[in-house]
Amino acid sequence: MKSKTEQLADMQQRREKILEMIREDGTVTVKALTDTFGLTEATIRTDLRMLQKEGHVQRYHGGATLMTGKQNTGALLLERQTHLEEKEAIGRLAAQHVENGDTVIFDSGTTTTAIAEAIGHIRRLSVITTAVNIALKLGGEPGINILLTGGTFKFPTLSTSGEKAASFFENVLAEKLFLATACISPRLGLSFPSETDIKVKMAMINSASTVYVVADSSKIDKVSMFALPCEWSKIHYLITDSGITSAQITAFENLGVQVLVAGVEEVKKRAFY
Repeated sequence: MKSKTEQLADMQQRREKILEMIREDGTVTVKALTDTFGLTEATIRTDLRMLQKEGHVQRYHGGATLMTGKQNTGALLLERQTHLEEKEAIGRLAAQHVENGDTVIFDSGTTTTAIAEAIGHIRRLSVITTAVNIALKLGGEPGINILLTGGTFKFPTLSTSGEKAASFFENVLAEKLFLATACISPRLGLSFPSETDIKVKMAMINSASTVYVVADSSKIDKVSMFALPCEWSKIHYLITDSGITSAQITAFENLGVQVLVAGVEEVKKRAFY
């Protein structure tokens, strides 16, 4: 039997994972949480009450949602500031792999948004994306054709998800995919705090000839709750920042994944001048 200290640690870790799931999807049901964690409804409801007391979520009958309105928007903007310099550097490096005439899939996420903000050199491009903000960013650019998938809108990630979003990619053929991830580990692969996007991400991978995973180094050797069932042979590149270690680079390259490292110092110099 676990000690009281261990039980408290498990409870805190579980509540952090629940909060990650809600931040990803915007909402979650008690049933989904009981299925995920294998716990009683009473335990899950206690967790949600505590998260509400701490000001993270708002409970409703049968589930919980993120705080709405300005609080929700503020949380999103705060999240975007995390590792901002690293994401800008990754975005600039990834943008160099986008060429005129490409058909490119952009996953939703702060790092893929940084790529979209760095492709000013492109004059002809077809973009398929689940990210509403990327569609808005690039949709007004001459020569860029946007296809936005259908599906369920998720406010926290400004994206579409679900079966309809996944089915959109059934007949899509793209040269390149820029795929975001919550965590990436040479041993355990790509993983996410919610399973709602798993089918969409697999559909995107299967539609692209070349797959670039874009992730800042804080996500490396970390694991989230839901694994992406994808073989490493389908991942061609990892674009990350200079925080990655030489041992981590070797581990990925041994799996057949080419690692491209973006220099954060150049971003800092541009910001200074």
